[in-house]
Amino acid sequence: MIELTEGAALAARQQLADGCHRMKELLNGLLDSKGRVAEEVHAIRKLGKSLRGGFTLFRLDKSAALEIQSIGRLLAAPRDAVSRQNTWNKLEWNTDPALAAAIGGLLEIHVHSAARRPPQETVAWACARVDAAIADLDSLPPTELAQRIADGLDKLEQRVIKRCRRLDHRAEEDFHEARKALKAWLGAVGFLPEGTLRRDPLLHEMAEFLGDENDLATLSAWLDEHGFTKRFAADLRNALHDARKRLQKRATKDAAKLAKHGRIGHPPETPRAEAPETAAS
Repeated sequence: MIELTEGAALAARQQLADGCHRMKELLNGLLDSKGRVAEEVHAIRKLGKSLRGGFTLFRLDKSAALEIQSIGRLLAAPRDAVSRQNTWNKLEWNTDPALAAAIGGLLEIHVHSAARRPPQETVAWACARVDAAIADLDSLPPTELAQRIADGLDKLEQRVIKRCRRLDHRAEEDFHEARKALKAWLGAVGFLPEGTLRRDPLLHEMAEFLGDENDLATLSAWLDEHGFTKRFAADLRNALHDARKRLQKRATKDAAKLAKHGRIGHPPETPRAEAPETAAS
């Protein structure tokens, strides 16, 4: 368990509050995005995931974190449309040109539709959610912050370890849950003072694998919803299945290494003091 001074804990809270103010700036920027709605929505949702991890760090996962989560869900459709198209393009599948053209064309239409700016009233509502989250954070007594952070980090870490261990079952929902837990931990530690924890490089590698796997799962679900089922796109569905299995295998391998240690974040090692030289006798 980490031990922070009250000053360091206050600095972490300020970092989180600054992130919230940054989100409000990005939200208001949607009203004057000049054609960059998809890019700005991506930045908002990415920041939102970090903020949710930060609020869980301060044990506000049942209040402030839910305020931020609501914004992510509000903006999910435009971001998901772009993500699906990017995933489709990376797949580079063209075994059936007519089918590939049908899918690609429909994805393109959805991306164009998602590029519309949200109404001003919607942005105002989202900003109010951020204000509510900031108020929850500001209400915490300074003397409680260090302990809250220690407890919150331990909870986040144990959640990652637990969900990593479940990946051995290879159930599809387990990969999604592991990804969420890992993203929350990575988001949370980003608000800690520099040098508080040493991070295993495997964490970022595993997050990438799980993110790519989730993108393929989302694309597969979209294909089903729009009639491109295995009956009409067997080769494509097999290609998606194989790609997901490769990513799941790599993620499971990394997860086993992390779970073996039982911890994923460690305080930096304190150099040992050298023994004083003794005078020659």
